[in-house]
Amino acid sequence: MTRRPARGLAPQDVVASFDSATVLHAGLAAALRGRPFPHLGNGPLAGAAVRAAGRLPWPLLRRLYTRIGASEGVDPRRLAGVDMAAVAGWLADGYPARRYPAALVGASNGALVHLAAAMQVPWLPGTVLVPVARTGDPHRPVDALRFGERVAPPLLAANPDVVLHHMHDQIQDELMVARMTYFRLKWRALPEAYARFLARSLAPGAPVILLDDRSRWPVLRVGERHVFQAGAQGGQRPDDYLARPHTPRADGEAPEAEWGGDPNLAASLAEWCAAHGHPLLRLSYPGPQAPAHAVAALMREWYRRRGEPGERLLVPSFILGDPWRTITAAAVPFWTFFSVQPALHALDAHLQASDPYRAVDILLFQHGVTSAGIAHPDQWLAVARRHGAAARLLALDPRRFPHDIASLGRYGQALAALPPAQRPWSPLEVTAAMQGLRDAGLDGCRP
Repeated sequence: MTRRPARGLAPQDVVASFDSATVLHAGLAAALRGRPFPHLGNGPLAGAAVRAAGRLPWPLLRRLYTRIGASEGVDPRRLAGVDMAAVAGWLADGYPARRYPAALVGASNGALVHLAAAMQVPWLPGTVLVPVARTGDPHRPVDALRFGERVAPPLLAANPDVVLHHMHDQIQDELMVARMTYFRLKWRALPEAYARFLARSLAPGAPVILLDDRSRWPVLRVGERHVFQAGAQGGQRPDDYLARPHTPRADGEAPEAEWGGDPNLAASLAEWCAAHGHPLLRLSYPGPQAPAHAVAALMREWYRRRGEPGERLLVPSFILGDPWRTITAAAVPFWTFFSVQPALHALDAHLQASDPYRAVDILLFQHGVTSAGIAHPDQWLAVARRHGAAARLLALDPRRFPHDIASLGRYGQALAALPPAQRPWSPLEVTAAMQGLRDAGLDGCRP
């Protein structure tokens, strides 16, 4: 059990349970224990409650969804009690205690988490989300900026090794940012808890793989370690956000709040690797969707080498997926960062570049609003069918899209029903995985 830090806030009470970093981390931790990951890691009662709530009329469910999400918001008066060192320890302690042939550190990425599950190696996130309670008009980012200016200084003073990327996306996160604001914190030095984990958990000479997402976004610099980002990766360009009313004007660029990697963390990790005799491998890529094709191609070849047909493509979406179920079904994962047009185009490009799949099973994360740039269920089905596959939506009632919240409670059952793999398997070797990424065109895979 994780101890409550001296400042009074336990790590699990600080970070969001619905964020890419925490959910992907928990899904990988389950896979390293050989366990499935239904209900985003919550128990069966929570899954049943979500399925029951999903039957409510949307106006009522919308209020419930927003209030449940907002309940995770940290009281801004308690931000001095956020202990990011304790958060790092909690994340590192989430993995089984054993020796690993490699470890991943850095940016969140669902495709690379599936690859980590295949290699049976851990991943330590470089960015986490601290949701902060706030009530306001989601379409006035300037008000969120002023709020952050007032409440962030105690948080930053208590945590000198992080940079605050205050993100406000009134398009995709419209429901949530009406009741909270998103403080995304990036470590700019390797946390001591991560260093201890690597030292005790890596096999001698095992590489550390830096996930180096080069995503950048226009920001307004608030302070030395504090920037404000209007909008986020999704269905709209940065200029689309900046042109909206009540949006602060940017005065520079920085790593994108959710996905982008902090170069200071990369430098700190390189120093640690050099001092401890572990090679550092860099996976550099231009955005969260970029690794998906290479990972899918690599894992399909891995399946085929052991006698699997590799004819089923599974399309996880954001945090909606299960690495263990995917591998034990010998399904090829093509992760999509959100149900938006750029991700849909990436799936189309993957299918165009690949041998035909017999079946394509599609998961779509629901964020509750018909936002600009969203990709609808019929569009996903049409793309897959255009390439000759039998396509279907898993765990989704398309009539309720984009607010079929009950899909969070159904996807585990849907994945459990996939046909199992035909052959036994052992973990994918790290060197073979890195070579496979290069062969599949991930140009940023290098020492």
